[in-house]
Amino acid sequence: MSGLGRYLIDYENPDAGIGHSLGHVNNAIKICLRHDLKFAYAAEQVRKSNDVSLRWRLKQFMRLITLRQVHESHNIGDDINALFAFGKYAEERAFIERELRLGRLKKVLLPKTNIHIPSNDQIDDEAYREVDSVIRESLGDGVVFVLPENRTGDFEYASSREWFRRAFFSVPENNPDHSVEATGGARSLVIAVHIRRGDLLPGRQFQDLSKRMLPDAWYRRILECVAESAPGAVQVYIVSEGVEGRYCSEQGKSFSWADALAKVNCHVVEWIDKPFIDSFRMMVNCDVLIGSKSGMTHLAGMLGDQIKLVPRMWHSYRGTPNVLELGDQLENADLARVKAIIRGS
Repeated sequence: MSGLGRYLIDYENPDAGIGHSLGHVNNAIKICLRHDLKFAYAAEQVRKSNDVSLRWRLKQFMRLITLRQVHESHNIGDDINALFAFGKYAEERAFIERELRLGRLKKVLLPKTNIHIPSNDQIDDEAYREVDSVIRESLGDGVVFVLPENRTGDFEYASSREWFRRAFFSVPENNPDHSVEATGGARSLVIAVHIRRGDLLPGRQFQDLSKRMLPDAWYRRILECVAESAPGAVQVYIVSEGVEGRYCSEQGKSFSWADALAKVNCHVVEWIDKPFIDSFRMMVNCDVLIGSKSGMTHLAGMLGDQIKLVPRMWHSYRGTPNVLELGDQLENADLARVKAIIRGS
């Protein structure tokens, strides 16, 4: 690789969920796409904590003895690197950093992007105006642009979706095989229902954000509607975090989806506390994704071409096909649209 070129480096790596974390990568990728820059990537950029990490446990012990709140880990570890072949489509950051130290490349610091949450009304030309100006003024090759830390990520993927899809689906294990079959050999309609519970439940770290949880009744109405409208067998996977491997309602009480949907023509699998990678692949490659107010739902929906029945949240699904955004209060007209989408699939 020649040292002459125009590159971008980003060191921001919040120890957060996949939606939050990929928002920062998206910020960098969109700038690269806007200005034909080469992204300088290192695996540690998206490496996260997990509960078995000695470093993480020591950090939380120190928080405990200093009377600070102990944090919960998302237990992602190196899963994002396993899911996305970022290195295949980026430059090696260590090489670029070495060229900087040797003085063969020039560093230019970028300003923060003008991104606000909620981002539903985001206009990229406005959000990136100051960044665009600095890059256009820095003429010639041999330049490395560096994004500032402590900034807001970009959660709007209309212009970068295909880049992320290429990085995701170039990992062979991410490609769908649609191996779930219905009785008699006809293929089932595979539905993944991502129900956000986990750290929002009573007594958990982010219980103050419990309003982001939609009630079980919301999902049940949609599932009944989908099952009634589907032309054949239906396979439902309830993807969620629970307590000791058991699903919990929004009140933190044990709840059986198999019992709740016993009168509906579907087979229910409660996919509770499963490995993150398995859950995410299920959500991306299902036929119908019923989602939560969650970055994990948002990202899985952005990557996949499946039908998405999702709640309106603080980021839009611009650039993503087959999306029906629904309100917290389901109206008959909403359910009629759900039926029309399923019958037309």
